[in-house]
Amino acid sequence: MTETQLIKRAQNGDEDAFRELVETHQSKVYHLLLGMLRSPEVAGDLTQETFIKAWKSLSRFRLDSTFWTWLYRIAYRSALDYIKLKKLDLTYLAEEELNLQAEEKAEPLAAVLAKDRTQELFSALQELSFNNRVAIVLYYFQGLSYKEIAAVTKRRLGSIRTDLHRGKTKLRQILCRRWGLPDETEGEDQIDHSEPGCL
Repeated sequence: MTETQLIKRAQNGDEDAFRELVETHQSKVYHLLLGMLRSPEVAGDLTQETFIKAWKSLSRFRLDSTFWTWLYRIAYRSALDYIKLKKLDLTYLAEEELNLQAEEKAEPLAAVLAKDRTQELFSALQELSFNNRVAIVLYYFQGLSYKEIAAVTKRRLGSIRTDLHRGKTKLRQILCRRWGLPDETEGEDQIDHSEPGCL
């Protein structure tokens, strides 16, 4: 059964169909929330809350976006609401249990994984602004496109492009400095409006 068929059945009250959707997307939603918040427990609670909200509002989902982008949007808003309520420090990025499924194209992220420098990567990510970091996490770790990130965060496409460009440039500079490598990004002041092929 296709995901669209599951969605339509769930919209008609089929709880088993919705349960299948939850099982498919639960891990990605959880790791998104864990990437924004410091607590696995809170991420778990908000993941559950995300799917409760999704079930309640499923009838309003019109299939004009992918289901997981719609879920990410709900999760992202839930995380921001929690951050605002608890007055958390937005500069913090959780390290524990974040699912680092970086693709090979994500140099030097792939190099980080290959050299077992995950801790250095997290430390470098924490130096980025919140919006730059969210864009990096969603694009490189969660596999969302520019348009999907814009849909999730409710920010303009141009802002997402800028966030990714600045975020990956700053991240590369930080990592090159730490590893004693030449920084090829020095002097860069142009925003690359194409989908990046590597970090």
